[in-house]
Amino acid sequence: MSDLVSIIVPIYGVEEYLSKCIDSIINQTYKNLEIILVDDGSPDKCPDICDAFEKKDERIKVIHKKNGGLSDARNAGIDTAHGDYIVFVDSDDWIENTMVEHLLFACKKYNVEMATCARYITDGHSTRAVAFNGPARAYSAEEALNEILLGKSMDVAAWDKIYVRNLFEEIRFPVGENNEDIAVFYKLVDLAGRVAHTGTTEYFYRSRPGSITKLKYSTDARKIIEKNLNSIEKFLDKEYPSCMPSFYRYKTMNIYALLNKYIKCEGTKKTQEFEHLMNEFRKNKSYFFNDDQTPSKEKKIAIMILLHLYNPYLLVKEKITGHK
Repeated sequence: MSDLVSIIVPIYGVEEYLSKCIDSIINQTYKNLEIILVDDGSPDKCPDICDAFEKKDERIKVIHKKNGGLSDARNAGIDTAHGDYIVFVDSDDWIENTMVEHLLFACKKYNVEMATCARYITDGHSTRAVAFNGPARAYSAEEALNEILLGKSMDVAAWDKIYVRNLFEEIRFPVGENNEDIAVFYKLVDLAGRVAHTGTTEYFYRSRPGSITKLKYSTDARKIIEKNLNSIEKFLDKEYPSCMPSFYRYKTMNIYALLNKYIKCEGTKKTQEFEHLMNEFRKNKSYFFNDDQTPSKEKKIAIMILLHLYNPYLLVKEKITGHK
């Protein structure tokens, strides 16, 4: 009998997108699925949509729970799952009908417990880019961590991947934290030992204004990211010291992203938060400017930030190009 794959979908406030997501899962070419829809106390029509789909397909199980956030919803799905493998799909995204088949094939072909694929970046109507594509092959844990930290053929996201279920015997997503994938990716890679890439693009990531990644700047979120970066640094320094140069680039890119987001939201007034971010970026800026992968456009923006001229730069850019 074929392996059972549990697909976990955490759901909150996405009634406009949910049916497309679930349809893409139901229509997978790989049929032995357990589809777990976790209604995380969604205040819209999502609970009704879930219940309607449950009646249509016996593979679907619906969990209605009090709102606890994305991590809590994923954890509820993990606790319920009976599959030999686990896949996560965010409820505003959708997947190619071959994704599970190709991810599972990669696990079998390369004898690994974790596999990934590339993704499309889309606004829901057109594809803006393809990200994290790479050749069909297996990576050692060390190679996979470097690929993730350098943003090459894979990244930290929990979705667009498949996992042997036993990887989650002890690992759970941290409840109450955004950017929760940062807290677990390195632990999963370490436990898996090796990670395969399908060499195909299978996941459609919907970039939209209301998603978690588009939230306004938050000091609490910054502190969580820094806490996780510190944990990753200690772990890699002990277990994978050869990954440290890649980590410092990853850390710097995260600090730059936080600083960029802060300025867009709050400007460049000399608040304590602004000074903290500036000091952190200054300490690590060599990894940013000396890295060939950093786009020249981002380097120019970083220079403007260091010169405290970023806001005027944005105004000039908007006037010339018409884009913020």
